[in-house]
Amino acid sequence: MAERKYQFKKPQDPDQHLEAIYEELSLSPDDRNYRRAGTLKDQIAALLEHARDAEWRRKDEKEDTDRRESWALRALALLALVFVLNGMWNSGDWEWLSNHRFPIQLWGILFSAIFIGVSIERSSFFKILWSFGFTKLIASIAVSALVVFCTGKASSLINGVFPVDASAVPFTRTIVSGLLAFQYSYPVLILVGFFGILHALVAFDWISSILSGKERHDGPPFESLLFLILSLVLLFFTTRWVNKDFTEDTWPAKIYRLSHMLDFNSNYECANIKKGLSVVFLGPDHTHVLVDLGNPQTEDLESFVSGTLSKQVALPQQYFVVPCEQRIVQKAG
Repeated sequence: MAERKYQFKKPQDPDQHLEAIYEELSLSPDDRNYRRAGTLKDQIAALLEHARDAEWRRKDEKEDTDRRESWALRALALLALVFVLNGMWNSGDWEWLSNHRFPIQLWGILFSAIFIGVSIERSSFFKILWSFGFTKLIASIAVSALVVFCTGKASSLINGVFPVDASAVPFTRTIVSGLLAFQYSYPVLILVGFFGILHALVAFDWISSILSGKERHDGPPFESLLFLILSLVLLFFTTRWVNKDFTEDTWPAKIYRLSHMLDFNSNYECANIKKGLSVVFLGPDHTHVLVDLGNPQTEDLESFVSGTLSKQVALPQQYFVVPCEQRIVQKAG
């Protein structure tokens, strides 16, 4: 007679319960007369109990995760509101905040965009669409095409300012390409407006129910209200940037100032060029340089972003491309 593993031992987990059921079903008629730890019905009931417990644990873990994400998003939204309001209003006696008002405002807008993006990503609408491979394929093609187009557009704008290939100012071309990608992605904000309308309807429904005296078991729609406010903030600033600060007539001055910050060099050893100018080395061997007699100063980030302030910079009427005659530097001692 074969020794039974679960004759007197009680199973402790689903695997052991399944093993005990198999053992019970495989018994011969003589073996069934022996004492056992539980009947087949008991084993199945215990297995179902384990399944129910596992389901409740998964549900509790999901609710706990959703709760933590909601609190994190609310904290991010409140921080974004504080930063944006600080950038719009004068901070009074707080000199440091007053001096950094514009960068703080930009951080607030960035936090607002993160909050809106994560909120949309958590929606069922986005999850269903993103679960299909075709959606990811189209999105990848669109992003790749946007990057290539913006790089070419940036090169064209740079060539309209400097009489050299755009590869001579690589850092400027990279930054301009990123800003152009943001500018040409502006129509995507229609999606933000659509979700903003949905959240506005949710908030309106809750408020109207409270005013009419209807009993509501759900709490106030804080996330819907925050989404509505921050979407208006994001739409306002991006609309102003696209239509006022980053237009076709403001790009030349921005490119000129940006290239002097990132690509032009005032430390050079060319014997035929006097000190104090700004140059860009050309070609792989750096035998020629682009010389600019001007030296625009960018005091802060706001003066670069603002279209009104950017256009105050006068662009040179001509540049000089000259050979760089290397100066012989004697070693000390």
